[in-house]
Amino acid sequence: MKLVPITINSSYFLDMLNLYRILHGTDPLEMQKQIRRHLEYPGFEGYFAVEGSKLAGFIYGYSSRAGQYYHDLLAMHLKKEKIWLKDCMELAELGVHPQFRRAGIAMSLTKQLIDNRKESRALLTVRKDNAGARLFYKKLKWKEISGGFFPNTPYEYIIMGKEIQK
Repeated sequence: MKLVPITINSSYFLDMLNLYRILHGTDPLEMQKQIRRHLEYPGFEGYFAVEGSKLAGFIYGYSSRAGQYYHDLLAMHLKKEKIWLKDCMELAELGVHPQFRRAGIAMSLTKQLIDNRKESRALLTVRKDNAGARLFYKKLKWKEISGGFFPNTPYEYIIMGKEIQK
């Protein structure tokens, strides 16, 4: 497996949009708009995981700043835990194609992204009913900070955080 930095001009970009549709059933054009916006955020960093010539997965994150949509939603929810938003990276998206799961790809992608960060903390959100993802992050030393987070969806999310060692 090789890790390739995410760029909008990459031949894997459209594959990533299709993979996102497979994983989440969402409109690839909406995902494209979201990623184009995120690419402009400070500290954007992301990787494609490529097996042979196929996209096996992807990950990206960026520096969390006031004025960003998700940062502001998190700030409204994290009253007592607001320290997590200081000097923070948001892990925005992680996805692995179902045929490539259980091969260490998600772990490699997460490690690559976290190891390169300058921030001292990282945050992510995961659906409460996604027990597999929650267990995966706990194995990587992420901790559950807060539940009861509904980011303009009918689904409850858990906010997880990780201290980043520099």
